[in-house]
Amino acid sequence: MGAQWAETVRQKRRSPGFAVCVNLLAMAVMVLLMRPSFETNDDIVFAEFGSGLRGVKDAHLVFQNYILGLLYRLLYQVTGRLPWYTIVQYAVLLAAFSAVTYVLMNRLEGYSGLYLSVIFLCCFGYEAYIHIQFTKTAGIAAGAAVFLLLYLVSRERFAVWEFLWGISLGLLGFLYREDQFWASSALMAGAGVYFLLTLRKKYPGKQLRKLGICAGSFLILLISVAAVGAVDSHMYDESQWKDYQEFNGLRSKLLDYGFPDYDSSMEIYRELGISREAYELYKTWNFNDPERFTADTMEELVQEKAGRTFHISQVISFLKRFPSDLSKLSMAWFGLAFLAAWLIFARKSPGAAVSLLAEGILLCAVYFYLYYQGRYMVNRVDVGIWCSVCLVVLWIISDGRSLSGKAGVILCIIVFAASQLMWKDDWRITTASIPEARVSQRAVLETIGTDKDHVYLAKSGTVSEIVCYGPFDRMPENLLDNLYWLGGWECRTPGIVKKMEEHGIVNPYRDMINNDRVYLIDNQIDLTLAYIRQYYDRNAEAVFVRTLGNVDLYQIKS
Repeated sequence: MGAQWAETVRQKRRSPGFAVCVNLLAMAVMVLLMRPSFETNDDIVFAEFGSGLRGVKDAHLVFQNYILGLLYRLLYQVTGRLPWYTIVQYAVLLAAFSAVTYVLMNRLEGYSGLYLSVIFLCCFGYEAYIHIQFTKTAGIAAGAAVFLLLYLVSRERFAVWEFLWGISLGLLGFLYREDQFWASSALMAGAGVYFLLTLRKKYPGKQLRKLGICAGSFLILLISVAAVGAVDSHMYDESQWKDYQEFNGLRSKLLDYGFPDYDSSMEIYRELGISREAYELYKTWNFNDPERFTADTMEELVQEKAGRTFHISQVISFLKRFPSDLSKLSMAWFGLAFLAAWLIFARKSPGAAVSLLAEGILLCAVYFYLYYQGRYMVNRVDVGIWCSVCLVVLWIISDGRSLSGKAGVILCIIVFAASQLMWKDDWRITTASIPEARVSQRAVLETIGTDKDHVYLAKSGTVSEIVCYGPFDRMPENLLDNLYWLGGWECRTPGIVKKMEEHGIVNPYRDMINNDRVYLIDNQIDLTLAYIRQYYDRNAEAVFVRTLGNVDLYQIKS
């Protein structure tokens, strides 16, 4: 029976089903060993818009494509008892990792592709499945799509289902995060360079045909992403969403990339009527004052920052930092490990060396752009970048001789053991207190959610759904339709604004004064009170109501 099973596996090892089974097993092992979580608040907000936790169901996800929002809404309508946001993301990741395994198993003899796939999963599966974040998913899907499409072009026989798999992965990467799709796809250029340099030798007399298939495949991908991008843009044509998009673009430039320093730009702040207290509130994400923190105000602050122009000194400053910064990045060590594998095990050639050199130059260019833009060394971006770099090295390695069985197994064991240095913080045994903390914090939110006689306004950092709900927890529909934050990119989306207006709140800072229905959740009440006194009511006082769990509730009276 054992011999028969081994023979069956040997015969099926090049099939997509084998690749999917391997990756399902790897995903199950990771989820059983470790406790998944959302890396940022963004993903949980997307899940809320699908499940309706905050009383708003909206397919406008701002940072993800509208089509994905429609998918979430449809699935949550089928049954809100399942965490569809997480399930969909896991399915995309599974398809991406399976594509990598499938290509490696078919480009290498024996089980060499399996060994390399296990190593690749040890490097990137943790970041994908355990620290879930949609930008990472976009990068991994985009890199895997190009990897699979290049394999399709390199084959003797064109397979429609492989083509559809690759195009679908590319589209999904674009739907999750457009910017990351372009960055991760561009960083697959090293594999493209290697393909072009080896074209004549590998496909004598067929170069033009292969180039045509390659150009056609990627052109169809580009047309497809352009089409879904046009659909997404069209869905924001309404005036409310246009106003929000303008606001959000300016907000991002300030909140994500930093406000002008208050002391250095005091004159402009005074002209705009922004006190130091207001500055402190706004930059800590408590900016939801539609009367004072307006698009015009933000435009002035953005212009104040725009004095920065490109100078060669910025390149020098970047080059001084870049090598040492990479040494602190686990993703970069993964890239070095795959490069070492190429040096030790793979066939060396001038084409491979040129391709890797081109990839290194492109990598430096991408990081300098991120440095210049103020998005330098952000983990969720780095994962997609280094995933593509490692896939380029894997493409070159898989064009050479296969690993021996013993070497492959030993490498897998070493990499898996080493990965535990990174995984240990998320082992279930070391995170046993997290479920208790979630239950405790969830009790606070559920108490708030069941008190429909009051509206709760929360300062950023006081209460958070990310503490209360894990990726696989159910979010009850409409539970928090009476809780609103004074910050967050979603706080001025049309759906949230409409729900607040139904509660009689247009400007939270003004409308909480002498409003018996409104409770304020605050961890810096003196700062908030100083702001309200400066701009809305000089006689305002904070009246302590009670402590709920680990947060204090206040009412503002005059």
